[in-house]
Amino acid sequence: MAKRTHRREVEEQAALYALGALGPEEAGSFQKRLAAGCPLCCSLFEECRTTVAALPLASPEMAPRPELRQRLMERIGVPESAPKPKPSAGTLVRPGDTPWEKAPAPGVEIRPLLGKKTVLVRMAPGTYLPEHEHRFGEQCLVLEGSVQSDDMVAHAGDFTFMPAGSTHSQLYSQTGCLLLIAYT
Repeated sequence: MAKRTHRREVEEQAALYALGALGPEEAGSFQKRLAAGCPLCCSLFEECRTTVAALPLASPEMAPRPELRQRLMERIGVPESAPKPKPSAGTLVRPGDTPWEKAPAPGVEIRPLLGKKTVLVRMAPGTYLPEHEHRFGEQCLVLEGSVQSDDMVAHAGDFTFMPAGSTHSQLYSQTGCLLLIAYT
């Protein structure tokens, strides 16, 4: 019985750690267990990390219902009769316009450039992105460093395309990398 209780506690800690939801003290303690190579902690954390990393890919992009949109706009003080901006010739996104956001995978950050359709992905040296399925086609240009998937290594200047419905095996960057990704 004590063995089962201990496993459940470690499962809970691994899940919360993967979500970034442990307090600083508990996170530090769990991180020490990972660094020490605890096989149970490492395997449970890897399972949770893989699942957490795939969560954003599982939710469809949706527009709110018109009545909900109207209520939201009224609530934030934008009347429905507000003048609509003129369409411009294009969109310019400057370096400080959108923030880098932590991805579910440790050491990985994402910076949206045009909603969820075009993003920069920055991977620190020695980081992984878990296996994931592509709901949309993915075009990827390696801007800096290199990234590896199975036996294929893409270096700065290389371009890859993954069609919708395809599965990416785990990605690894030994050097760290900066990727420009556009979903089609």
